Amino acid sequence: MLALVITLLRGLFLILLYLFIFRLTVSMIEQLRNSDLPNHSLYPAGNGNGSSPKPVVTGGDGAVLQVVTSREAHIKSGEIFQLGDITKLGRGRGNHIILDGHYASQEHACILYKQGQYWIEDLGSLNHTYLNNVPIKKQTVLANGDQIQIGDVIFHFVRWAYEMESNK
Repeated sequence: MLALVITLLRGLFLILLYLFIFRLTVSMIEQLRNSDLPNHSLYPAGNGNGSSPKPVVTGGDGAVLQVVTSREAHIKSGEIFQLGDITKLGRGRGNHIILDGHYASQEHACILYKQGQYWIEDLGSLNHTYLNNVPIKKQTVLANGDQIQIGDVIFHFVRWAYEMESNK
């Protein structure tokens, strides 16, 4: 009788293991299909030669994210992204700033302009969004000069334009 119970438990364990592997494989395939990314970010603020598209962000008060360091091919150090009322960051094509690194989620983080301040929120990403080297747990107010890290990209939050000009 005991041998029969052990055999049934082994069979159940194998079925659950195969089911887990199947679901994991299906999930990975779906993520790969959804990550059909262009080879450049959708809405950069521009590189000065007039050839880049205009940012499709509205509102805000002129704050920007400036790339400090990046290991991604299409995002260069010094590149500037304009912030609007809502600016989404992540791997998905619907984001304002597209990050194609492996550590970024499809919808990784969101920067909101409300009540006269910019707020950053992690959208449940697995690898977290870091604000000044601390993982964000809830919506947090951004201050001029804050560093935001998502995967292999570190941004510098600039609320006032003279801050960027003084660094040149």
